[in-house]
Amino acid sequence: MEEYREKTIDLREYFRVFLKRRWIIITVFSVVVLFTAVATFTATPVYHATAQIVIEKENPNLVSIEEVMAVDSTGTDYYQTQYKIIRSRTVAREVIRRLDLKNSPEFFPPPKDNILSDIWTGVRDAVSGTRDWIGSLLKTGIPKDETADQDAALDSELVSRFIERIQVSPIENSRLVNVGVEAKDPAMSARMTNELVHAYIDQNLETKLTAAKNAAKWLSERIDDMRQKVEAAEKALLNYKEEQQIITDFSSDAENITAQKLAELNTQLVEAESQRVEAETRYRQAISIENSPDMLDSIPEVLSNDLVKEVKKMEVVLFNSMSELSKKYGRNHPKMVAIESELAELKKRKQIETGRVINSLKNKYKLALAREESLKAALARQKAESLSLNKKAVQYSVFQREAESSRNMYDMLIKRFKETSLTEEMKTGNIRIIDTAETPKDPVKPNKKRNLLLAVILGTAMGFGLALFLEYLDNTIKLPDEIKEDLNIPFLGAVPAFSSNGVPDHIPSELVTVYSPNSAVSEAYRSIRTGILFSSADTSPQVIMVTSVSPLEGKTTSAANLSVTLASAESRVLLIDADMRRPRVHKVFGLDRKIGLSNVLVGTAPLKNAITASKVEGLDILPVGSIPPNPSEIIGSRKMEQLLDALRENYARVIIDTPPIVSVSDALVLSRMVDRVLLVIRSGETPRPAIQSSLAQLQTVNAKIMGAVLNAVGVGRDSYYYYQYSHYYYAEDSEQTRKKARVKNLGKHVRG
Repeated sequence: MEEYREKTIDLREYFRVFLKRRWIIITVFSVVVLFTAVATFTATPVYHATAQIVIEKENPNLVSIEEVMAVDSTGTDYYQTQYKIIRSRTVAREVIRRLDLKNSPEFFPPPKDNILSDIWTGVRDAVSGTRDWIGSLLKTGIPKDETADQDAALDSELVSRFIERIQVSPIENSRLVNVGVEAKDPAMSARMTNELVHAYIDQNLETKLTAAKNAAKWLSERIDDMRQKVEAAEKALLNYKEEQQIITDFSSDAENITAQKLAELNTQLVEAESQRVEAETRYRQAISIENSPDMLDSIPEVLSNDLVKEVKKMEVVLFNSMSELSKKYGRNHPKMVAIESELAELKKRKQIETGRVINSLKNKYKLALAREESLKAALARQKAESLSLNKKAVQYSVFQREAESSRNMYDMLIKRFKETSLTEEMKTGNIRIIDTAETPKDPVKPNKKRNLLLAVILGTAMGFGLALFLEYLDNTIKLPDEIKEDLNIPFLGAVPAFSSNGVPDHIPSELVTVYSPNSAVSEAYRSIRTGILFSSADTSPQVIMVTSVSPLEGKTTSAANLSVTLASAESRVLLIDADMRRPRVHKVFGLDRKIGLSNVLVGTAPLKNAITASKVEGLDILPVGSIPPNPSEIIGSRKMEQLLDALRENYARVIIDTPPIVSVSDALVLSRMVDRVLLVIRSGETPRPAIQSSLAQLQTVNAKIMGAVLNAVGVGRDSYYYYQYSHYYYAEDSEQTRKKARVKNLGKHVRG
């Protein structure tokens, strides 16, 4: 499992990026600032006039008709609606009409009399003509008023352009609103602002008056309908009274009288029932003892009868007389017979009177019974009359309430109609002007200071952003840390970029270690040589293959200079040119390649005849030889392995220059036969994915990778690698001294 390494932000890295791409940053910055400055100082000044209005929270309650046309102004949506109305197309059209902006130079300036204007006019007319011609070809045959369409489009465009100039700014924590209009003419800006405010207020009043008129119209129609309903209801009530013969209106007193009558009749009926029961009882009692004369005296009415009382008194007298006479006379004595006759007469009279009393009781009973029946009938009639009266009262109340309700609704509509008619004449609202717009003195656009400041900020940001973006797109290897972290292979050293200017013609320009041994480049190669010698703890690699990912990365130059530096430290070094595609080693050392590696491998020439001694002491060269048709097969043959084994015995170090990895498979085939593979990477040019792919191919064939050399590193002050080579300066101060060093160095290294 790979160890996780957190990457930290290195500000010096960004500084080097900005320093490297400073001209891009300066160019972008200059273009942005210059363009902004030209646009700002050549732009037409724009003025902004402001008027202040107040939008009251509630409508003035002048009449009670506010229920009809009240506006809920308690919420924030009401104010947002008003702001949108100010910028509405209806209000804008009204301002355009009042100020005749269709003919105003503010929106339709006269054409300028110059060449550019003429050219622009010609182009516009040509485009318009072409468009009309295309439109004529696409006509469907339906007649169309093109003039009307053009006028409508022009009017719509003018309204949109005017609305774009309107600015509505509510003042926080208040009901005040600033309304402004931008214009090129300061006076026109003030006029349009004031007219916009007046048009908005008029539109608001017009909306309310329209609502009042509509309400009045609706009320008028409703009044006519309600008048008919009132008449119908009152007529229905009158007809009902006539049908039911109702003279007076039903009231609570009438209901009370009816209830009182029912109560009285009920009381009388109860009393009559009691009297009837009593009379019936007495009559029945008398009837029951009518045949028992002795029991008749128990009847209270008989006892209380005066005649019966008189008869009884007379009987008492006669009985007393009979008692006295009986003492003297017998039963048949005339006096006794007379008394008995009188007693019989009295008894007869008593019986007659008793019968008369019984008849009286009977009559009383019948009278009580008749009275009871009469009261029952009267009570029933009263109940029926009460029920009928209640029914009439209910129906009467229905007609009466309907008539009263219609009358009340009619009166209310009349009242609202009068209030609405009064409101139509009132021109008041909840919007007032606090401050009218005044002619502005200074333009609001363009804001030169702000524009230039923004241009500086934007130009700087765009410049740095573009530099970082280009750096992000640059996926090449530029720093040693990238080799270690991204490629995960050792870093052997970096070779600064150098030029061949000033080098004598008889000296190869690639051999910087020969003609400039004290330069930073030579020191870099010597540092790489040290890394090669100490790359292994046991023994340093003897056969080293030098290759690259793609052509023109400096692998041949690196192989040649490394061979020179190794020859100065070793006894014998051999440089083999195994690039049978584009060989260059013989050109670097000025040798003939007719006999070389290919001849040795195919057996047309012995090895000793193919190896050529170079002018550098201790360094031999094995050129490529004749170019064969099948380089890969020759390089990967068994003879190549045998050749390398033979060379190991005669040379301390063998350096092999091979073709690039991505071009052909020669390097991959040869990498299995060598001790180590050295990869040359050109700084800022070799893409990272290509390097990773090449390393993967080498690992596939089990090649032993020694490390990588970063070639052609820029060491100027704007380069990534400046800080690494700021201390490498070994060259002489004067050109003459440097030339002497080259000559001396050549005399030391060149043989024969």
